Amino acid sequence: MLELMASKKISKLEKEEIELNLILFGLVLVLLLSIVTIWHINYKKSRVQTPKIYREISKELLAKADLNQDGKIDEKDAKLIKEAFLKGDPESLKADLNQDQKVDAKDYSLFNTIVNLKEKETNAAK
Repeated sequence: MLELMASKKISKLEKEEIELNLILFGLVLVLLLSIVTIWHINYKKSRVQTPKIYREISKELLAKADLNQDGKIDEKDAKLIKEAFLKGDPESLKADLNQDQKVDAKDYSLFNTIVNLKEKETNAAK
């Protein structure tokens, strides 16, 4: 019986080799899971559908989003909508894109959506 136990003894060198192999396996597993997670996140993002109302932006809404009426929707318009945010005066209501008589997060979100869609449209045309 003692002979059997002695033959099953693992040398220190073999033990270190096993530990290194386990560490290497763990690192490969973490890398693989990271790659799958990143792929999954990107896949999900590509599958998110923009609501129909935002995909079909009317010329009227585009004209409204050009708050300073300079013919383009840019940083100046973004600054104006930020300044109008949660104000109730008639001048600020020019930034009320969804026509609910207040400039709030919904208008800001709609403005950002318009900017993003215009950007996509510009990039697609290139």
